[in-house]
Amino acid sequence: QRCCICRLRGASVTCRGRRCSRIFHFPCGSERGCISQFFGEFKSFCWKHRPVQRVRAVQEDQTNCLICQEAVARWPCYNTLVCPTCKSAWFHRRCIQSQALRSALHHFRCPLCQDMATFQEEMFRLGIKIPDR
Repeated sequence: QRCCICRLRGASVTCRGRRCSRIFHFPCGSERGCISQFFGEFKSFCWKHRPVQRVRAVQEDQTNCLICQEAVARWPCYNTLVCPTCKSAWFHRRCIQSQALRSALHHFRCPLCQDMATFQEEMFRLGIKIPDR
């Protein structure tokens, strides 16, 4: 199969969006904004069909990522995620992914409100890999 992003052969990740025929390499998809869910059926989605945050949170003033302290986008998007519980904790995708890899499943939680269940469920859905250990 040809990758729909780089056009090279060997692509094996298929978008699970309705009637979507996009196939891509995992690294190409990651660079383009595709999401792979690391639980259940291990579904992958292209940039058009990826899950989005349903949290209604918009900043009034510029907010910084709780992890790196650099500015984040003004609303939730692919690169900017929000805690679904407190709606006050904003993160860059790369920062919260790094935090998840360091914390692992039993310690990964919102750094602000300390919610674990809802926070982990949302991060899993949005393609954040949370290892068991």
